[in-house]
Amino acid sequence: MYSRLSNLNSIRVFEAAARLGSFKGAAKELHLTPTAVSHQIRNLESQLGAALFERRTRAVFLTDAGRELADAARLSLQTLAEAVEKISGQPEVLTISTTNAFASLWLVPRLQAFYQRYPELKVVVQSDEQLVDLQRDRRVDVALRYGSTAEGAELLLSEEFGLFGTSENIARAESGEALPLFETQWKNPELPAVPVQAWLRRFAPKWKHGGIQGYDQELHVIQAALAGQGLAFVSNLLVESAVQHGWLQPYRAECRLPGFGYHFLCGEQPRTKVQQFCAWLKDQALSPV
Repeated sequence: MYSRLSNLNSIRVFEAAARLGSFKGAAKELHLTPTAVSHQIRNLESQLGAALFERRTRAVFLTDAGRELADAARLSLQTLAEAVEKISGQPEVLTISTTNAFASLWLVPRLQAFYQRYPELKVVVQSDEQLVDLQRDRRVDVALRYGSTAEGAELLLSEEFGLFGTSENIARAESGEALPLFETQWKNPELPAVPVQAWLRRFAPKWKHGGIQGYDQELHVIQAALAGQGLAFVSNLLVESAVQHGWLQPYRAECRLPGFGYHFLCGEQPRTKVQQFCAWLKDQALSPV
């Protein structure tokens, strides 16, 4: 029954090349040379008596036979990985991709509750501003994306932007003192800006503040406010913990501008651990830290 599966390593090489759409990409992921990848796939095609890729200049595309084998290989390797993790007794690893700020300020403070519910799982957080393609990078299980929409993703949380500061600085602002304002200047040029100037025009057009300073990370904006340097114009989600601990307070809490949302996205065939994490995420979205 399994006589034609004598070289499972070729299946693994083929799956990586099919997923990444590149022999070079597969070689990099598997720590092989592109020549070795090409050789493995040609041997597999010879064994099957069918072409798996259509080779063009600087690109490869799956044939009908290739697509059929790729789907089967993906499911089989996933099943094998789950079995190995279970039998080895080692904690299953769940890899999450999200932004630096959301990881540090919202997700990580809540992870202890996840471990208490699922002690057999280990969460690895990859924080980056670049979008990850879950179909091409199977090392990531769940992506938490920030923006107005995310195709194929489910909305987890919506935010509002407002001003936040220490209790001392809130009192100074309420007395009319001019204070510096801090805002985030997005690294992602495709993300529409939510500038503090828009808040000022709408809610305080005559307020003489102490100038506006920008950082490219929400973490730095919030840290400036925590250090007592002024008021941070930032998402209410990212300062939620600081407000609950009394480190920061909202300034004119009723004055907010709509922001964006955090959406979660998983692969086409989510594994049990992914389903558990997404269900836990939904519960956390309804609960404070």
